[in-house]
Formats: sequence, structure tokens, C-alpha cells
Amino acid sequence: MADYCPLQGNLSTTPTLYIDTEAKASALLENAKYRINTVRNMLNSVSCLCVKDAEGHDLEHFASAAHLLLQDGCDALDALGWKLDRVAPGL
Repeated sequence: MADYCPLQGNLSTTPTLYIDTEAKASALLENAKYRINTVRNMLNSVSCLCVKDAEGHDLEHFASAAHLLLQDGCDALDALGWKLDRVAPGL
């Protein structure tokens, strides 16, 4: 049976979102890259905007989404690191 690790971005007291730590290394890397690249693209868009035109909590919402995606990507990279440590300890 697969081993699941809760994502750090879970906001409830009981985790509901998990990473399958037994997933293929390529799948973990692909998911991490997708989330990190999405954050990069979001931040690139924000860097091109005029902040004075932002309304209310727009930047706060944008930053929150970026943080969540980046945390998920980091969690996937952590799981990939654990997998690599089991396969080739000491590398």
C-alpha cells in the first residue's frame, strides 16, 4: 500500500490532501515543476502590473494562491528527495 504524506498547505485540523510518496520520481518531479512554473508565471504577470491599479485584496489573493502552489511544489520535491534517499542513500 502506498505511503501518503499530508501537504503542508492543508488548512484543516485533519489533513485532506496528500502526496503519494511511492509515486514514480518522474511524477513527483513533474508535479513539482508544474506548480513552481505556475507560480513563476503568476509572479511574472504581477511584476508587469501597475500596483496602483490593483483593487482591494487583489494582491493578497494572488500572493495566497502563489504561496499555496509553491508550498505544494516544495512538498512534492521533499517527497522526491525522500524517494531518492531510499534508492541511493548518501548521494
